Amino acid sequence: MARRRVLVTGIGVESCAGSTPDELWEALSTGRSAISPLELEEPMPCQVGGVIGAFDPREHMSAQQARRTSRFQQLLFAAAMKAREDARLRTAPEALYVGTGGGGLDETARLVTVMNRSGWPRMDRLGLLRLLPNQAAGLVAQEMAIVGPVLTLSTACAASTDAIGAGLRAVRDGTADVVLVGGVESWLDTPALASFRLLDALSLRPAAEAAVASRPFDRDRDGMVPAEGAAVLVLESERSALRRGATVHGEVLGAASTCDAHHPVAPRADGAVAARTIELACADAGLDVTAVDLVSAHGTSTPLNDRAETAAIKRAFGAHARQVAITAPKSVIGHACGACGILESVGVLRAVREKYVPPTANLDNPDPRCDLDYTPIVGRPATIDVAIKQNFGFGGHNSVVVFGAA
Repeated sequence: MARRRVLVTGIGVESCAGSTPDELWEALSTGRSAISPLELEEPMPCQVGGVIGAFDPREHMSAQQARRTSRFQQLLFAAAMKAREDARLRTAPEALYVGTGGGGLDETARLVTVMNRSGWPRMDRLGLLRLLPNQAAGLVAQEMAIVGPVLTLSTACAASTDAIGAGLRAVRDGTADVVLVGGVESWLDTPALASFRLLDALSLRPAAEAAVASRPFDRDRDGMVPAEGAAVLVLESERSALRRGATVHGEVLGAASTCDAHHPVAPRADGAVAARTIELACADAGLDVTAVDLVSAHGTSTPLNDRAETAAIKRAFGAHARQVAITAPKSVIGHACGACGILESVGVLRAVREKYVPPTANLDNPDPRCDLDYTPIVGRPATIDVAIKQNFGFGGHNSVVVFGAA
């Protein structure tokens, strides 16, 4: 069977920068930081994060559902309902692929606290259902009557990028006409932050410096800034989209996933396997790497990642690495772990549509070892026909998706 074109026909967003694609794009395109001080039950060296403010799950689900579900489930559900509405879907999608890093980590901490203080019989009997990573996807599937594959992928920061790749293959290969792909993370709780802090992964900038804490590729970066969020895309075959008269936000052209097989948390310094992922994704799209106009970087604002990513881009693109435009969205919205790839992909789709390269915020003093065009401070118009979203996760997971114009 001939490979089918895969179009993006629906988008739903819940992010610290806003609850619509327009609000998210406004922040990304202007470099306006959405990072704010954290309000934690216990003092932590990490004081800043990407927090979703006024979110009421009852605007998207029943009061009973809201009582029985955890925040990460509610965020994904809200994004999925928005994506369905944006796509004007009137029938059930045929599959759902969701990426998450920790699922209900915060719920695990609550259950353990109650057990230690009051004994296990006092634990919430629905607690298990609030923490299992697959329950967010299951909740959406139940609401939308999705009876095909409903899969949760957990490849750390590459998870939702991998989910896009899974959805691409399902539609392109003819397994389905309409699928949802999503990502979600809500891990701004003390145990999760403490664990990342012990790995020296988080920024220690004070609350007063929240807006400038995330600074990928900058000489003065000191770690990633945690964030929560969710996003869902509707992927649809061209035939189905034309038949429905759907609005098309862009096209998914190719994808690839690999593993460094190197270290639990550190990327390969030479970027060799990450570079190969870029090459494989472009090959999957039927394109040479020189066709890429924009790279949406993983750009975590950690010393190791930013240098390894720079090395990977140089390896993959060769001389073209000096011509391709690069942007680092985490400088604006922080690091939403398993949701970061799909949240940032919303920005990529918009960048291709608007022909505009969003800036990398806070890139005041570039690291001499990060010497590519990372679009510091101010964005710019550009010809963008092909763009890639790349994400690299703990465990050595590398994932790249190639997007094209509608």
